[in-house]
Amino acid sequence: MPAEKVVVSAEEIERTVPDTNGTAVLKPLPPAIPLWARALLCLLIPVLPLLCIVALILKVASRGQVPRIRHEISSFLTTLLATSGLLTTVAVVLTVALIPLPAIVNSGLPNLDERTEFPGFARSAPLSSAEVSSEFKPLVIIVSPAIKLWNHQEGPGNSLGAGVLLHATHDGYLFATAAHVVRGTFRLGSGPPDAMVTNSSGIWSAAQVIANSVPLDLALLWVPRHSGDASFVQPIADGSDGEDVFVIGHPEGLKYTLSTGIISGLRDNNIQISAAISPGNSGGPVYDAHGRLVGIVSSTFDRNNDANAENLGFAARAELLKDPASWSFFGDGRARLADYLKQLPQQPVSLSETSNASSK
Repeated sequence: MPAEKVVVSAEEIERTVPDTNGTAVLKPLPPAIPLWARALLCLLIPVLPLLCIVALILKVASRGQVPRIRHEISSFLTTLLATSGLLTTVAVVLTVALIPLPAIVNSGLPNLDERTEFPGFARSAPLSSAEVSSEFKPLVIIVSPAIKLWNHQEGPGNSLGAGVLLHATHDGYLFATAAHVVRGTFRLGSGPPDAMVTNSSGIWSAAQVIANSVPLDLALLWVPRHSGDASFVQPIADGSDGEDVFVIGHPEGLKYTLSTGIISGLRDNNIQISAAISPGNSGGPVYDAHGRLVGIVSSTFDRNNDANAENLGFAARAELLKDPASWSFFGDGRARLADYLKQLPQQPVSLSETSNASSK
């Protein structure tokens, strides 16, 4: 690399004086940047963009100066820019860490608020797969455990499950899901735990976990309502062995997937179903052919344990929702569940009566 040519100015020659031995000595030269200019430039340290502009201007303006002056100006500007960059970085980190950012989640479910009506009670005629898909998919939500983000807000976790609408009132929505879908939320502080929910809009909202039953693998969620007044009560039925069922969920992240099958067996507090389910279906509804809820998906047989296992899925009986003694409640969870149960018909809906009523 060629060395830069050394230039001695006339001013520097004039400042040379002989010492006692007759040797030429250079008298001290004035600084390239006066003290007052240094003080003004130091005031620009908090404003990095403006300092960069001023430094560029000074760098261009000093091109015609002797090397000594150019080097002094460059050295001083480099120090200023490094100091400003460091302070700016520290300020940004502290701002992001200490000042709350705008919420990244919504406060409700606008898609449900905008509905003017919900599906009616159990239908007299069996529903087709197309009818179940169009009418009941909007009642299913995506559920994720709430986690604390770096900005101290809550956000969705990495796992997804499903949930189903049980009750729509003037002030909110009651959903059912599987307890293991929101299990991580019970580590979030002392108040009612939160979960994250969304629907087809893709906008996440906070939901309170208001009840939990680990033995039954069931949980209840509550989302406040901000507009609208359309009401809904999800009918419940105790499924029969061999009857057709429909399952809606989000297997392997494939959101709002509908699968069909039958109730393969009744297993104490669970029903065994042949409908295809995978991780992501947990917490989703199992409907019968008349739109009644017969189960909440809880688990499937792990084919890693036995590659020959096929269509072995299980769901908690929806009838278990009617037993408050099995639940641990948070906040006003007991009252929310009681309000829903009060709206359910005391006796199972008679399909013949429903048919007669609809024909009148």
